[in-house]
Amino acid sequence: MTDEELSHCVVSTVEYYEYKVLQELLGAKVRHIIPPIEMTDTFNAGLVSGADALSKEYIENPVIKQYIANPQCTIILFENPPYAETTSAEHQRQGQSKKSSTWKQSYVVTEMKKEVKGTASNDLGNVFIWSGFKYYLRQPTDSYIVYSPVKYWKAQHLIDRKFVKGFAYNRRHFHTNIDACIMCAYWQNIADSRKEIEIAAYDIDDNTGTLVSCGLLPVKQVFTTYSKIYYDKRPIPDEQRTGILAGLNGLEKVGGKQRNKPATAPDIMGYMVAHSSGFDNPDLDSSLLIAARYDGNGFFLRKDNYLEKLPMFCASRYITYNRAWTERARIMKSADGADRYNADVASGKLAQFLLKCLLFTCTEMQNHMRTFTGSDGRFYRDELCLDGTNGKTIALRDIKGLIPGDREKAILNQWETVLQWAKKAENYSPSLTYGVYQIYAELDTSHVDETTGNTIWDNVELHTALAGLKTLVKDYYNSEIVPVLFEYEFIK
Repeated sequence: MTDEELSHCVVSTVEYYEYKVLQELLGAKVRHIIPPIEMTDTFNAGLVSGADALSKEYIENPVIKQYIANPQCTIILFENPPYAETTSAEHQRQGQSKKSSTWKQSYVVTEMKKEVKGTASNDLGNVFIWSGFKYYLRQPTDSYIVYSPVKYWKAQHLIDRKFVKGFAYNRRHFHTNIDACIMCAYWQNIADSRKEIEIAAYDIDDNTGTLVSCGLLPVKQVFTTYSKIYYDKRPIPDEQRTGILAGLNGLEKVGGKQRNKPATAPDIMGYMVAHSSGFDNPDLDSSLLIAARYDGNGFFLRKDNYLEKLPMFCASRYITYNRAWTERARIMKSADGADRYNADVASGKLAQFLLKCLLFTCTEMQNHMRTFTGSDGRFYRDELCLDGTNGKTIALRDIKGLIPGDREKAILNQWETVLQWAKKAENYSPSLTYGVYQIYAELDTSHVDETTGNTIWDNVELHTALAGLKTLVKDYYNSEIVPVLFEYEFIK
């Protein structure tokens, strides 16, 4: 910014050392710094007293209020909100949820919850963005330039203001190791109901440090979730509430926190989780298991309609096979195309597509269905795999309807190679029905060479065959599955 522009600025930060830098570098150039001078009580456990933007004291600060109360003054708010989603998996793993949630008791959060329902207030960045429009922007000449992931507008619909212009950047260049899309957007304080915007994408060349244009990226709002529209919510009788719960690795979950109830019935073949709109934790928010996942968030997969549910699982794997920074945090899951999808399923138009989804599901590593005997004495058989050693699975029965092209034939042939080598593994059990993941987890074993420290695969032919299958599945997914998922807005 020029010195002239800085002379119109009011700046503040709650971090004490950032405040010291602001005082040193900009103190003589800006109109105000909050607080204006350092007092004996300014430093407070690493924070700046009076600079908490979520407090009522800050909202009512007379330095700021004088400009908000002046209709002749145009306000342009620049903000890089802090990020913290305290219900996220990362916070849960680090045991930080409670201690890092003190801001949830703030004045602004309390006021936000009166107007905004749902989980949006769990994200600290959302609180700042909401408060920006709520307390500082008053008239059409005001505007807000904010640097934050797109979900506040795309999925949470936190604002309905006029989008003027925006840019997309690779978040990896801004104090994180994650390749993900982050948006810098210019919003004008005028009501607007548009549902799609375009942002100009720029990456940074690691060698030269220069900006590299990546074209225009569309950002489309999402309105409905899988769980609301597509989950099978048929009631389960009490007498069927027996069985076991499964963990993320597909095995029986023993001990620990369990907040789901098991179920077994002749028509239940597994349990699917296709949770959350985003892809922040794709392997946590996507599961296919032989029994109910211990922490829920899914539904029981039934034999009479399982095929039409598979696109949810397929869509949940998008970011695994499309890791470009432009995709993560911009592309999200939705059920917005449900009416068209259900109509085309009913008419038979999507019959071949559903079978392609079946082929993908049976050969995708995140399908963690396993065959084993549970602690309840029941034998749980994986029906979503292509191993017919012990009789046809449901998948083998239905995959017969697929009209195979070259890609399908290549995957099926590679699967036969995998199964051939799996049966030669020392710990192969002929009584089990194996899917790809169970072969990987139980038969694709290795050890470390004590001399070289290198990993030695015990069944190198099997390991090689699995790697070849993975490559074929990735190419198949992006060419045959993804375009239809976008067409029916399973991802958008």
